[in-house]
Amino acid sequence: MKSSALLLLSALLVSAAGIQAETNSVEKISPQEVVEAALYGKKDVIQSALKQGFDVNAADPEKRTPLMFAAFNAQTEIVQLLLEAGAKIDAQDQIGTSALMFAASAPGGKEAIQVLLNAGAKINLVDNNEHFSALMWAAAEGQADNVKLLLAKGADLSLQDIDGDTAETFAAKAGHTAVAQLLKEAAAKTAKSETPSE
Repeated sequence: MKSSALLLLSALLVSAAGIQAETNSVEKISPQEVVEAALYGKKDVIQSALKQGFDVNAADPEKRTPLMFAAFNAQTEIVQLLLEAGAKIDAQDQIGTSALMFAASAPGGKEAIQVLLNAGAKINLVDNNEHFSALMWAAAEGQADNVKLLLAKGADLSLQDIDGDTAETFAAKAGHTAVAQLLKEAAAKTAKSETPSE
């Protein structure tokens, strides 16, 4: 009697494990949940989704990837995690915006920018719509720390968008006078260093 009870208990446990496995597969983390986790820094959700086989480069209808969403909200830890999982660093959305451009526009985006650049992000990549660069994004949003870092890492000050605007004119037009001044001084320094000495 005891042995048959143990067998029954054992069979019930196996059955319960099967139900649990089925429940887990039904409750697979959705792409929307991954996007929200990337935006709000929910590392455990991202890790679980990756374990479930989530494609780290899956994109929404606008071709935005989880890496872009994480960069947009300056979620440095998530950016690092996604890169380690094989996220395409220079993937561009429908209009050509990259993760680096999103990070450049973010308040407190400096660390995410650093992680992306360390991983090989193209600093002077431009979008295919207006030809905006990461430096232009940072300047337009008045993100002085991001501008300083991008300049220190070799961002091209002379790049122009399709209207002929530069990062400096973006900052000036948006009323970010301190950032515009910073870019003006950097441009003057670059011009001086490029002038051949007599």
